[in-house]
Amino acid sequence: MKTRIISAAVGILFVVLLMIFGEKYSILFAIAFALACAIACVEFLTARKLQKNPLVMVTTLLFAIAMPLVALTNVFYLPVYTYSLLMFAYMIFLRDKLNIKDVTFAYAGISVIACAFGYMSRLVVSSGGWHSFYLIIALVSPWCADSAAYFAGSFLGKRKLCPQISPKKTVEGAIGGAFGSIICTLLAGLIFQFLVYRNITVNYLALLVIGVFCAFVSVIGDLIFSVIKRDCGIKDYGSIMPGHGGILDRVDSVIFCVPFTYLISDVWGLISAI
Repeated sequence: MKTRIISAAVGILFVVLLMIFGEKYSILFAIAFALACAIACVEFLTARKLQKNPLVMVTTLLFAIAMPLVALTNVFYLPVYTYSLLMFAYMIFLRDKLNIKDVTFAYAGISVIACAFGYMSRLVVSSGGWHSFYLIIALVSPWCADSAAYFAGSFLGKRKLCPQISPKKTVEGAIGGAFGSIICTLLAGLIFQFLVYRNITVNYLALLVIGVFCAFVSVIGDLIFSVIKRDCGIKDYGSIMPGHGGILDRVDSVIFCVPFTYLISDVWGLISAI
């Protein structure tokens, strides 16, 4: 727990510094997302030892870095198209070194991860302002759901949720995580409206929908990447964050939440100036 707390403190400090400087230079958010995406994608490839193939490795790195940056333009689809074309072409030209299972494993996982970071970049950087607010809203719901589920499960957990996939997850923990997600998301809106910006109006109905949806989808994302870890025979995707694992271990619950948060923001709007 001590190691986890220290790593979390370092991570929070990095996020705070990014928010401070990113409010003035929003491109810093996109650069940070590109670096995080690249690390997460390498961790995913490493889980199946696919990083040993130079062509797949380089193609994946370029795609991972490009997505959060190109997502800010009108050709958001271009990296996805290029990566899809190349990866499936490798089935033809690298038949002796790659089998179809390896290609589809890499393509499916990397596409989902990179697109999530692309939507994150589009949500935060292309928001027209208040970048830190959008970053926190994208992260607070799944992360608080995860933390609340951990503590609720530790103290109240009795019924196992998915014992064959994640033995420590409980039904009580999932319910506690749902409450944690909703409360923290609404609380984040209050803090930004009355303490940080003070010149905005927050759409709390939209935040409520995000909190409820992400409370459950974050669990699904966590379980999906847990299944992959078990299939690959690894405990963590990486070790860049002692006590927490790798970048992918920290964002697995975020990956399927970000596109929905972007959708709600685009359709309803999360914030408006007074």
